[in-house]
Amino acid sequence: MLTSLIQPIRRSFDLRGRARRTEYWAFILWQIGFLAAALNLASLLPEGSLRENIVLAVFGLYVLAFAVPTLALQVRRVHDHNTSGWMLTVMFLPYLGVGWMLWLMLAAGTPGPNRYGSDPRAIDYEAALFD
Repeated sequence: MLTSLIQPIRRSFDLRGRARRTEYWAFILWQIGFLAAALNLASLLPEGSLRENIVLAVFGLYVLAFAVPTLALQVRRVHDHNTSGWMLTVMFLPYLGVGWMLWLMLAAGTPGPNRYGSDPRAIDYEAALFD
């Protein structure tokens, strides 16, 4: 279970290959859980500027820590659809971009190998035997 958090962080600068939906959504759920916990802790602090500073610091650290791994994982997820990682720039289009991005992350990838690598859902029995 912890590997779903550690694996994308280890592959932070690896933009090659493909990523499964489960790999992507497990990592996103870890992030949502962390942010929810941070917001709950911040809500326990008394009102004032200290609370606001702590919340801003937590979100700043979050952005620094998880922006690159999330982007790399999204690129590998788009590769699963046999499209370039540059397709992620579509998400900056108003209204359509977020829907397109959500569809890319939710839809099943290309079955079988594509130009970005082998199908991550396929099991390599020889490699699995000797791991």
